[in-house]
Amino acid sequence: MKTSLAVSPALCLKYQNAGKIPSNVSFSSSRSSSQSKSPYNSFYKMIPKPLVWTPKKDNPVPLDDIAFVYAKKFAENANKLGLSRTEYLLQNMKFLAFVPQVMPEPSKTAIVGNTNVTTLIDGEQIFDKAVEYIKSAKDSIQIEMFEFQHPNIDGNKWPANGAEMVPGFDQHNNLLPMIIKKKKENPNLKVQVILDAHKWYMDGNGGKSRHYNNQDMIRYLKQNNIDVVPYPRAAQGGAALQHVKLVAVDGKKLIIGGMNWGTHSCANHDACVAIETRPEFKNSEVDNILEEIFNKDWAFSWQRLGKTKIVAGPLTEDEQQFYKGLNKEIKQENVDYMHIVGELYNNDEDKKRYDEKNLDKLDLIKRSPVENPKIKVMATKPKELAYIGEKGEESIRAYLMDKVKNCKKLRAELFVLSDKEIIQTIINRVKKGELDAQIIVDPSIIEEFPYCNTAHQELVENGVNIRQYKTDEKITQRMHSKWAVFDDKEVLIGSANWSGMALNQNLKKGQREDYEFYTEMINKEIVGYLKTVEKFEQNVGLPPLIRKQLDYKEVLVRRSKIKKAVNEINEKGSAIIRLQNKEYKFSVKDRSDLNTIKGYYKVIIDRNNAKEKYKRGNNEAAIAFEKPILAKVFLKQFEKDWKHSESEYEKIKNRNYETPIAIGSVLDLAG
Repeated sequence: MKTSLAVSPALCLKYQNAGKIPSNVSFSSSRSSSQSKSPYNSFYKMIPKPLVWTPKKDNPVPLDDIAFVYAKKFAENANKLGLSRTEYLLQNMKFLAFVPQVMPEPSKTAIVGNTNVTTLIDGEQIFDKAVEYIKSAKDSIQIEMFEFQHPNIDGNKWPANGAEMVPGFDQHNNLLPMIIKKKKENPNLKVQVILDAHKWYMDGNGGKSRHYNNQDMIRYLKQNNIDVVPYPRAAQGGAALQHVKLVAVDGKKLIIGGMNWGTHSCANHDACVAIETRPEFKNSEVDNILEEIFNKDWAFSWQRLGKTKIVAGPLTEDEQQFYKGLNKEIKQENVDYMHIVGELYNNDEDKKRYDEKNLDKLDLIKRSPVENPKIKVMATKPKELAYIGEKGEESIRAYLMDKVKNCKKLRAELFVLSDKEIIQTIINRVKKGELDAQIIVDPSIIEEFPYCNTAHQELVENGVNIRQYKTDEKITQRMHSKWAVFDDKEVLIGSANWSGMALNQNLKKGQREDYEFYTEMINKEIVGYLKTVEKFEQNVGLPPLIRKQLDYKEVLVRRSKIKKAVNEINEKGSAIIRLQNKEYKFSVKDRSDLNTIKGYYKVIIDRNNAKEKYKRGNNEAAIAFEKPILAKVFLKQFEKDWKHSESEYEKIKNRNYETPIAIGSVLDLAG
């Protein structure tokens, strides 16, 4: 049975365009004409007339295809509360009140290798697909997440902050109960979860309550018979963060990208891709991703859990006797983490689960990767993977640097862009006219972190087209994407930001040799400082530092001796410095120059230390594939986001370029 209801046309248009309501909905500002044309007039008469009408300025229209019983209940409840039907609808279906600033491009599917790949942009598309996949699970569900939260589990620490208005929020909330229910109904279903438990963290309310990421979820999952393990922290030889965002079902369907499963995640502007093995193939690139990412991380997490102390440092006064210096401190961080993870995993069954001679204990689901895959699988992983017979890697970095050095066109939406070598490479190529680059970044990161602000300013000042995404403050939105399109055909997407932590790992020691442009830039700065300080060295009779083969140990030694000499001049009025078996005498008149030299030496040392070194980074995953038809979806989204994020200054500047101002107008402005 059908009837008509008066609602705002903005809502009708939004959901009609999105395919949510029938295309035959008619629009009219006239209530009487709408009612008389209804083929279900007899039923319409049985629905109470509104006590409060939707304002005429909102152009109320009939909304067809609602069962009579629900339409009647809807009308009665609205009247009972003294609301128009539109207001009642908005109050009871909060997501209707939210209209995205930029509508996501519709999903597109195309064949890539042995798979069908589907683009997913923003929460509704991503979580709709996640629910679809989880519902279909028969053999296994594998989840690897940086954030996995639920309002009923840790919503007090991680509130929705506006995400409850966004399509996709309810779908996200349904995931956890759906997983628990499916496991209870099918005990043979393997549900394996890897979560981050990375550090002392501020809560999502902006308060100073501190706790570990996913701590409540880990406990809840374990209590509900879900096989869950925390990825090893840095102190255990793991990563700074477990940052992968991946879910796979039955080894045939997989979602990978930038979207977390946090309570607020669906409010963010983000993207993923869904990858499904095509029916005619037994194996596909999905196997490659699971074998290279999930299976390695699953084995590594259990190996480290069993072979390392869950926390590094004493937990009681009795244990302090085994530590020295600063290491003797009992850190509340460690005490709390032991309560969280130690309570759950400090037992023989879990500690001995990784057994090199019997990997069956791991319930590892072995996959069969295809040869010559059409989807590249890349990662950032620590060198400690050697403990499970694997290698640490920086393959995301290697791929990305190759593309940034050689592509002719780049379009990217990035939560973080701060890697120094990537930035210098983009700047150099844009200046030479070799690269057409446009990049959108998140504004909150630039505000929160000085090094991101510095990187952004450097790109702007060097003429790189970069914009800060105009986020929606109503839903505390972030532009959280991590994707790029190269030369209009190749897509890169995953969990990795374009930052040192996301792309670099502890594979070697010392200074990195692959930061060529950035190191060259610092060396030029240091040469400038050496030229300046040489004048002051000559003033006091000190031999200048050798520029071509600068010995930084010598700079440190000299600075230390000069510092001591200045103190002696302050106390005694004179001092002597010995360098290379020669003595140099100084008096009060030299004190100012010596202090200047000391200051320049400090700057030289600091700049040299700023050169990038090998260090422990995150655990990350990314994929890349060449498919112009799918690249086009991301490019269309980029065009909309780019236009949406144009600043007022850019609008005026572009308008002036397009339409020259007449002389009379200029005089008027001046007057």
